[in-house]
Amino acid sequence: MHYLFKVTWVKENNKIYIKIPFNVWETCELKGLIPVRVDIQGISFECKLVPKGNGMYYIPVKKEIYKTLNCSDEMDVQFEVIRMLSRINSNSPYSKEKPIRKIDSIRYVHQTKNGLCGQTCLAMLTGISVEEVIRIMKSRSWQGSISKVMEALEYFGFTFQKMIYTRGKSVELPNCCIVNASGHLMIYYESQYYDPTHGVLEKYPHEKITSYLEIII
Repeated sequence: MHYLFKVTWVKENNKIYIKIPFNVWETCELKGLIPVRVDIQGISFECKLVPKGNGMYYIPVKKEIYKTLNCSDEMDVQFEVIRMLSRINSNSPYSKEKPIRKIDSIRYVHQTKNGLCGQTCLAMLTGISVEEVIRIMKSRSWQGSISKVMEALEYFGFTFQKMIYTRGKSVELPNCCIVNASGHLMIYYESQYYDPTHGVLEKYPHEKITSYLEIII
């Protein structure tokens, strides 16, 4: 769905924004950092909306984009909510029909240094090296957030469900998923936890698990 309105420019701390003139929580029924595709005078870009509290959001506009626009208050702005930003998956050689591989086993990989759990999980899923995952993701230590991991899953052609939040409750995990234990990511596959830091585990405290992302195999 596209949302259309007239531009209202806002400048804060040497940065440029467009104020969205409606409550995004109520209109879009979404909260948090919301990825969108924006169009202004035929110029399109992707970004995440900046929350300002109580459902009000700004659209961040890069200076180079702002300079190319005929910046008046009469311009129409429209955006649509997208599943995620396409920073790395726009030129992917893979697809849902032809992913990088069929997941029928997991070979354990130990993360080479702190802050690489997300990249290491992707290495286990794809069968390629952590270094190659880092190159594709353009994300080094402490940069492998769950949103970037989801982008990479799209790039590699994997099909996955939306994130399920368990918040420490005991649940039955799907056959293959990425488990988030308060920011630390690991693979769960066929009743075993492939923890990039601590090895292959038969059990893991459910109290520490905050959410999981099912990978369809």
